[in-house]
Amino acid sequence: MEDRGKITAFAVVESLSGWWELAGVDSAVRESTSDLLAQDAVDTSPNAPVVAATEKKQAEPPATPNIIWPNDIATLREMVVGGAPLPGYAYGPVRFPPVGPVSCEVMIISDLPDILPTPETSTSLNAALVHRMLAAIGIDTALCYCTWLATSMPSTAEVPENDLPALAAFMLHQIQLIRPKSLVILGSAACKALLGEELMNARAELRNVNHDGLNITTLATFHPRTLIARPAMKKHAWRDLQMFAKRVLQ
Repeated sequence: MEDRGKITAFAVVESLSGWWELAGVDSAVRESTSDLLAQDAVDTSPNAPVVAATEKKQAEPPATPNIIWPNDIATLREMVVGGAPLPGYAYGPVRFPPVGPVSCEVMIISDLPDILPTPETSTSLNAALVHRMLAAIGIDTALCYCTWLATSMPSTAEVPENDLPALAAFMLHQIQLIRPKSLVILGSAACKALLGEELMNARAELRNVNHDGLNITTLATFHPRTLIARPAMKKHAWRDLQMFAKRVLQ
């Protein structure tokens, strides 16, 4: 392993205890009715007016404008900030481009742009926890490319499940541009979009994302917001990280 992948035992303990505390764990934890089927009477008399049948059509959502996806990350970031109609742009008025170097070994994928260090308390806590989690196994998030399925924040704080195929396709396009050595997927929505599995199943072992000739080792684990809301899950997240470190970082 490269020197930058090694950290001292002291740094591991310090970082691990830090994200443990940030997750909120400093002690032991335990786990009038109507007849909808009735038909209207039909007047069959010869003098009955003839009414043309009208076909009822379900309203269709507006079509997303066709746009050519960028072939480099710098242009992609500019298009996201500028509000170009890329997948995931229309959930909110503010767009959040991916961050981090375009040449990296580890790419981090979230469902929402809520792992950015911003003034908002919850987002800042998520970002700090991701940093400490990965630092505990020797990964500096500053050296990772961090991105998200939705580049804007939905009012529901959830990505609509019907949108996952389109969001996954655009994420695979980013993976093709970055070509990382490994992926860390955070949360159930991103896991389902990219791996086609529920998170609790995908966590059982490391997976692989195969796309356009790439075969990338992938870890799926809990989103930091889940660990903050449910601190008892931290022990499972730590096992995930250890599995990833043993297989990928050594």
